[in-house]
Amino acid sequence: MYRVVFVLAGVVLLWIARGAAAGPMDRDVFTDFEGISSSVGELSSIGTAPNPFQLVSFGGSIDRIEVVNNATGAGQMNSVDGLGFGPVPELSRFVLGLLGLLALLLVHFTIGPNRNCILKTLAAFVVLGGGGAFADFPQIRLQTVSSGELVAPLALTNAGDGSNRLFVVGQRGTIEIIQGGSLLPTAFLDIESKLVPEQAGFDERGLLGLAFHPEFGAAGAIGEGKFYVYYSAPSLNAPGTEENPVNHQSVIAEYRVSAPGSNTADSGSERILLTFDQPQFNHDGGQLAFGPDGKLYISTGDGGRSGDNEPGHTGGGPGDPTGGLGNAQDRTKLLGKVLRIDVLGTDGPGGQYGIPGDNPFVRAGGGVREEIFAYGLRNPWRFSFDDGPGGSGRLFLGDVGQGDVEEVDIIESGKNYGWRIKEGTFDFDPTVTPSPVVPLEDPIAEYTRFGKDNGLPEIGVTVVGGFVYRGNDFPELVGKYIFADWSTGFTEVNGTLLGLEETSPGNFELSRLVVEGGNPIGRYITALGEDESGELYLLTRTTLPVSALDPVTGLPSGAIWKIGVVPEPGSLVLLATGGLALLAVARRRRKLLRGG
Repeated sequence: MYRVVFVLAGVVLLWIARGAAAGPMDRDVFTDFEGISSSVGELSSIGTAPNPFQLVSFGGSIDRIEVVNNATGAGQMNSVDGLGFGPVPELSRFVLGLLGLLALLLVHFTIGPNRNCILKTLAAFVVLGGGGAFADFPQIRLQTVSSGELVAPLALTNAGDGSNRLFVVGQRGTIEIIQGGSLLPTAFLDIESKLVPEQAGFDERGLLGLAFHPEFGAAGAIGEGKFYVYYSAPSLNAPGTEENPVNHQSVIAEYRVSAPGSNTADSGSERILLTFDQPQFNHDGGQLAFGPDGKLYISTGDGGRSGDNEPGHTGGGPGDPTGGLGNAQDRTKLLGKVLRIDVLGTDGPGGQYGIPGDNPFVRAGGGVREEIFAYGLRNPWRFSFDDGPGGSGRLFLGDVGQGDVEEVDIIESGKNYGWRIKEGTFDFDPTVTPSPVVPLEDPIAEYTRFGKDNGLPEIGVTVVGGFVYRGNDFPELVGKYIFADWSTGFTEVNGTLLGLEETSPGNFELSRLVVEGGNPIGRYITALGEDESGELYLLTRTTLPVSALDPVTGLPSGAIWKIGVVPEPGSLVLLATGGLALLAVARRRRKLLRGG
């Protein structure tokens, strides 16, 4: 009977170690600092002298805890109102590991010294305890792919043709190729001459999106060699009128490669599918992606400026009136939407694309645009489908907020995502009466910027949509949504890498990721990208003006980083130590039994 008791005790200890290391502890290490008002100070109760932590306070309460000396801690610990978002210190992991080792020894001594039992015990360690050294999100490592070569990269994708080339979109009109880890000397496509002139200081216009036809690499298929771009061009209707200004035109166009497998496109092969005017220079959206259904999805912003109630916005005008519908709620406009079209069809306006028959507003009448798939969006900046191996097929989208809420949504057919009636789950202008009156969809995650004090995590100013990881290199990340925030402030160069984990169906937990070298990362984060194998990449730059060179190096400020995971040596060392200890114990017991 005592053997059973000891075995159960060992299993319980293993489970405690596993749960403690992988559970809430790595997010809630610090929970009792509410009301502390010192702006910067030391915590005498944590760490060793010299104390490795400092408190950073905004508005009289703890905003985050930063590691200033990594002697006993790992990475950066962030918190909002005392709620930790950092890693468990390595010492804690070690203690938890010792619990697991103690459990191994208990199990081993009660079962016996033979090799089969040892193997079974080690297997139990791996299954029950070994995985416990990993937090829900492991520590992230960013590996440089390109630095000092690219001007304003803001999209990265692949052609799905087996070449594993990375296609990088530059905001000022170029598409570059990275192949075998090197940037090719000649651009795949250069359409800078078609773009609106760059606005000094800051600009949201340019070449914004790229998507390859699902049959791009299929010889003889109707989609062979075809790809699609979204860019900002001068409009013949500019400057418009005072009531309806026109700043530029958004263009969705098709191009072809110059030859199958070529690294250059035919710049003369353009076929324009769709155009629409934009009243202001910002909130263009610009993402393109083919869904699992083979249709092209397009994100558009509400037209720009702020509030969706300026001139050029439905019901808007001087003085920012309330109660107006806004472009995002106006289903007769393409702005503030996710659109869905058939690039090979001809029944859309102008005959250059088709309207899928199962779009939610087909034959709605009243001028409602049948291209609309979903609406009520402010400035959707990057979306993706979870369409890798084992994926759900859902469309994840980051929608940039007005100033209080950044949000991530799962986009579904026909749904209204609330802008300008709501910003995230908060009221923005509740006097707006949408037509038709339908339930408004809440985001799956939301946060705010520093100093807002609205109860949400204070992270940054602009959400950057990402991807659900479906690659093979890092099993710890599979099924997790990795995304980012552009920066902690408009002029601060300090983007933050974030993650969402679906803890139960439809419920997601937000994490500020632990990144080797610190997070925020000290660069603007403009986008994430994915290669053919499902591995993810981060796109950054260090300058606010689009074409500006890095002030320190004098080189282009854009960079590409591959997202990886820092190996957990503690787990491997503990496993090896435990195994050696068990072998030593076994040999000692054999020796004693033989009378030696």
